[in-house]
Amino acid sequence: MSNQHLPLRHSLVAACALAALLPAIAGAQTQDPREALRAAIGNQLKPMLGDSAAPLVERLLTIKIDGAISRNFDVGKVTTALFGRTAANVAPDCRSTQTSAREADTGLCVIDAGNRESETGAYQMLAFSKNIGLGDVVFARRAAFSPDTTSLPVAAKLSDADAYSQAVNFLLLMGVPKSEIPQPPPGAKNPLPVRSLVVGAEDQKGGTSTRVVMHKVVSLPRAFVVPGGLLKDPATGQILNHVIAPGGATLNISDRGVQFARIDGWSDAQFDPKLDPRRAKSTTDLVNEIADDLYGEGVRKVGALSILIALRKATPNPDDPNPPLCPACGVLRPALRVLVSQAGNGVIESSARAHVAPGLVREYDLVAQNEAGQPSR
Repeated sequence: MSNQHLPLRHSLVAACALAALLPAIAGAQTQDPREALRAAIGNQLKPMLGDSAAPLVERLLTIKIDGAISRNFDVGKVTTALFGRTAANVAPDCRSTQTSAREADTGLCVIDAGNRESETGAYQMLAFSKNIGLGDVVFARRAAFSPDTTSLPVAAKLSDADAYSQAVNFLLLMGVPKSEIPQPPPGAKNPLPVRSLVVGAEDQKGGTSTRVVMHKVVSLPRAFVVPGGLLKDPATGQILNHVIAPGGATLNISDRGVQFARIDGWSDAQFDPKLDPRRAKSTTDLVNEIADDLYGEGVRKVGALSILIALRKATPNPDDPNPPLCPACGVLRPALRVLVSQAGNGVIESSARAHVAPGLVREYDLVAQNEAGQPSR
């Protein structure tokens, strides 16, 4: 072959290579984002569930629910412990636990002492669900202070362990069952859920700065022990013994004790009586359900994905002829809690040209609803 034909040959080879590459490029450009979602979700779910959620549901139903805040909460004991001999005011509507329509009142009973409107006077307040089975409690304490003082606040010196102990004791005083406060696993790197709330101060010239620990902040989740363990963490090989449940608490603690506490939704626990473990979903059905839902919520790529086994709070059907013990408290159903972020774990550099969508937290039942059995919502 003469040299004058070489350019033509190279052109033909390049054209053939480009033609072979075009379908791959086109496929990458037109790939359905739902397939990427399904792949990411399946990669996490299959090691956790295998082919079906049925074995996991059976393990969750062995949980022994042996306490309830409504059985443990003693308003006399609580007010004596928090207010002592201080004269406290009880809101008049605390005596009513029903609305005018004879439904459960979901409001709060307020007991306080001191002048709430005063900017410098001491004040403390306790608020709790009128139907305490709903599990909402708020406590706040404010010491008297002088606005003209120039001295720095006294730093809190209590240890993380002491703060954690005081937080647990406060929850037990409020009637939270001890069995629902998870214990840190042996060998945990950071076993105590305690952080320091720090404020900074500078002198008038801006030269000398001081950091003062004002409070220890304790965050306590709610979880139930699963007899025999829940599952093995594929990443660490550690056996997970708890399942997270609705409810949680945050407390601020200083050397003078609990200064603020908020208990949210620590309602009386009961499994949905309509729960039928024979209707546990297959892993394939769950992957499709989650992927389709996230796609419908606008998720087009997965930067970070976390799937947790949980118990979710459902509302029982009000027309059910056999309602649960506390309909207003809701019922528990085994579920997956999915946390997804399109941005991922790295530094986010957003601008008017690069919009970053917020993350999502969604829950999905592990057991299909039985429409003939008055399903929970």
